[in-house]
Amino acid sequence: MAENIVKSIEDRLRDRPMKTMDPNTQDAGDEQEQSPKALYHRAIISAALAGLLEFSRKDQNMQDLLANRADKDYSEQIFHHHFEELEKKIRAYSGYSGGNPKEDFNFVLQELVDIVGAQTAGDAHAAKDFLSNQRANILSYLPGDLHTGQLLDNGTIDDRTNKMHGPFSDFTHWIEQLFSTSDQ
Repeated sequence: MAENIVKSIEDRLRDRPMKTMDPNTQDAGDEQEQSPKALYHRAIISAALAGLLEFSRKDQNMQDLLANRADKDYSEQIFHHHFEELEKKIRAYSGYSGGNPKEDFNFVLQELVDIVGAQTAGDAHAAKDFLSNQRANILSYLPGDLHTGQLLDNGTIDDRTNKMHGPFSDFTHWIEQLFSTSDQ
């Protein structure tokens, strides 16, 4: 069985900023207790995960990601002209003025590509399927304040129902996954 990609990236980065979001409030509930830097890390990792999930929906995109490795500007490749807006949302969510969101995003995304490549032996179609199977894991950790789906032109990413869990919700996510097609 495939590992949870959120846990894998936390292990790789040796950082544990991620927490599932409450579907009603779209936040984790610990924002007041967390340091701005921890919230910044949470936002960067969440944005990278959501961006990779959306970008991976086409076979060619996965082939490009798995093949090209050297100093890639993933922020422009995935978010196009919306990355500056995402950077503002990351800063507003975290209250952290340090760091370089573009560099940090690119670093985290390269780590994610490495994780996906290792899980799928570099096979682009298997990588696309792996990420499609990780959708519920990824979206459960995505802070609503980032509005990442809006920036990626996919409003379903920001939908509250993606963060719901329980017997019925997990069953409907399973059905959704069963009938979804990852190739567009």
